[in-house]
Amino acid sequence: MGGGAQANIIVSPASELGTCAPNDEIIVVGGYTHAELLAHTPAPCDDPARCGVHVLRQCGVTGRLTHLSTNAIGPNVAFIVRSPTNPSILYASTERIDDEGEIITLRMTPDFRLVEETRIKAGGRSTCYLNFNASREWMMAVNYWDARVSMLKLGKDGRPDIEAVRDPRSVLQQPGADYVDRVKPTREEHWKFRQRWPHSHCCVTEPYAGLVHFVVDLGLDKVFTYRVNSKTGVLVPKGSTRLPPGKGPRHLVFHPSVRSAYLVNELDSTVSVFKVNIPEEWTTPHHWDAGACREDGCEEPGAVLELAQCLSSLPEHEQGKTTISPQGIWKAASHSSEIRMHPNGRYFAVGNRGHDSIALYSVDQSDGTIALVDIVKSGGECPRNFNWTCGGKFLVVGNQNTNCMATMSFDEASGALKIVHEAAGVTSPNYVYAIPARELPSLISNADDFGGALPAIAA
Repeated sequence: MGGGAQANIIVSPASELGTCAPNDEIIVVGGYTHAELLAHTPAPCDDPARCGVHVLRQCGVTGRLTHLSTNAIGPNVAFIVRSPTNPSILYASTERIDDEGEIITLRMTPDFRLVEETRIKAGGRSTCYLNFNASREWMMAVNYWDARVSMLKLGKDGRPDIEAVRDPRSVLQQPGADYVDRVKPTREEHWKFRQRWPHSHCCVTEPYAGLVHFVVDLGLDKVFTYRVNSKTGVLVPKGSTRLPPGKGPRHLVFHPSVRSAYLVNELDSTVSVFKVNIPEEWTTPHHWDAGACREDGCEEPGAVLELAQCLSSLPEHEQGKTTISPQGIWKAASHSSEIRMHPNGRYFAVGNRGHDSIALYSVDQSDGTIALVDIVKSGGECPRNFNWTCGGKFLVVGNQNTNCMATMSFDEASGALKIVHEAAGVTSPNYVYAIPARELPSLISNADDFGGALPAIAA
């Protein structure tokens, strides 16, 4: 599962690859391969030949999913994103707590296999999220286990610059995360005490100026705000927003036009709604260090993220329930997972692992406040990740513990989500990344390198 080896690739027969229609989607799904290396406890992969990164095609008319390939890439690919400057490259991150995670550069072949090009250390353990600065010269790698955010220099071709000398300041560790280096906690300790030390979970950029970055930390109940010095790749702290204890914030999304942000809180299964008040001077291209906040205590409550609302993602009768894990640990019966804004900005979805459901919210377009529309079952167990596809026509859900995907149709007028297709045999799905089929010519731009022609795309 490491290095450049591409063993145990499963490719569907040519007769099943078929012709892609322009409104189809290519779905790349991350999958866990080595559960023993993870901070959490997914079911172990019992068939290595079927574990890795999966490639599916989704019919843009029916939502049906067709398996194209499973690629033995790992360990534990848990985030996938396309290069913002080189459309033929995909980046994937790996999660492990015993060693540094890695950033893998991937390319897709004409028969929809994934070929590994390079690997580079991610600067921390359990690498769970990737993002880019405004100039697209730097990649931000978020590492959950030791709460490190690492800045990686990108070359002109979009590939990580393996030869670049890292500025020590380009790896930022959240206050208190040195606990990992001093104590060397075990995953068993983590299961019992989810907030004993910091756990950075994502880094998201506001869409209004594209210059201010928000790092969400589950262990500290905080959202940190940064700018990036594009010359040095150094993250400059600007402030932080503190949440009530025990929420365990996980992922953050912004409304595309209304100045509002939505934060899913994993530990208490809620969604916090914030007004976004970014100082104008923070959004100028060269405003890096002026007014920088370099101490943990320089919070400005309400200055950047102002709490406006907080709603549960669970039905009322499920809220506050607890259970005992297979490891004998009492915990909440359900934990929130992903949050995804619909392309139209009028809705967003939140996953519930344990209740095994998707909660759908509507967004008031005047003030950004939300209302719960519905909660529907996810089609399997542990909906860890999902994504809107085909312009928001469908929601594709990865159900981690039942090794299956579900396609939900979405009615924008009524807000109704309905399962229309289920696909089994997708082992341990943990991340869902969609690419429109019409973009295949740029994704597979060098088909000659792989000895084949581009996939056919119907007119």
